[in-house]
Amino acid sequence: MAKYFSIKSGRSVRAAYGLFQGRRTLLQMLREVFGGRYRMSGFTTVVCVLAVAYIIFPFDLMHDYVPFLGWIDDGFVFFLLIKRLRTETQRYSRFKAMERKVR
Repeated sequence: MAKYFSIKSGRSVRAAYGLFQGRRTLLQMLREVFGGRYRMSGFTTVVCVLAVAYIIFPFDLMHDYVPFLGWIDDGFVFFLLIKRLRTETQRYSRFKAMERKVR
């Protein structure tokens, strides 16, 4: 069984689950980003824009008309997007904690 599920993939699942549990924080962060009260890092902004564009537009490395192989690259890009948003959500939580500490 260890051959198919590595420890590294377990960490990745935990990161996605952590983002799911922190969805309220994520939504609050996105509201503040669009409201201009919080600024995401430039790298995160670029990753988000490129990931959404890659998933939505039909220009893929593996075309989507190949049933499962075409979805693997989209899933991988979505996975990278989730990991980056998890990191940015943690950064946002630290930002809000420092903001409360200053008050």
